[in-house]
Amino acid sequence: MLHWSPASAGLIEELARTMADAGVATITCVRDRAEPPTSRQARGVEVRTISIAAALGSDAHVEQLRELGIVDAHSVIVLPRSDTDEPDSSSRLTCAAIRRACGDRVGPNVLVEIEDPEAAFEFVGLGVATVFYPGHLRAALLGQACVDLGVFQFVVGLLRGRHRVRSIPVPEQLRDASFADAALAIEHDDHGRALTVIGVARDQNQGGQPTNVVVNPGPRTPLREVVCLLALVSGDAEQEIGS
Repeated sequence: MLHWSPASAGLIEELARTMADAGVATITCVRDRAEPPTSRQARGVEVRTISIAAALGSDAHVEQLRELGIVDAHSVIVLPRSDTDEPDSSSRLTCAAIRRACGDRVGPNVLVEIEDPEAAFEFVGLGVATVFYPGHLRAALLGQACVDLGVFQFVVGLLRGRHRVRSIPVPEQLRDASFADAALAIEHDDHGRALTVIGVARDQNQGGQPTNVVVNPGPRTPLREVVCLLALVSGDAEQEIGS
């Protein structure tokens, strides 16, 4: 995992949960800032944290990736750098360095998280298997949750720190509608932040607090008996959701 920072700590836990059953024994987190190497266990998976301080795109950077054994990795996740105004350009340089480090060998599956959907084309020809960006959020969460809960947990872990799960009231005009209708109709919160409906909360105590929370309850789920909706809202980790 390249360009890793403590802001992505939640991703490690979810990744370890998902990957342990797949036989992955080690997750290597590569930081851009010089820090002493560390090692710990997470759900039976070794999590190593190391640093690569070479300039992006330089021969030294390529050599460090080669020494890291990146060509033999099962998968590589390239996260946006947090210390630059152009994280997508940095990710492109990183992917190019990965390709050079692999030489003539196929190398790992590469997943890149980008900030700007318009930058997706920049990764063509760099051996990138998947480009993930906010425009894919709705399809990734609602579609993948239908297929594999582990994938859903992974995606939420990837977003943790920049997105929050919150409850929102069911709009009156959707009271007789379905979960699918809400997922398609509600795209922003009251402050204009991007929002994705991911679940519902039901009241099983006839007037008490919601006691049954369901993620991805199914597109035909009626909203008439739903207490509130669960939604993933974009925003910085320090930002108050209720503001």
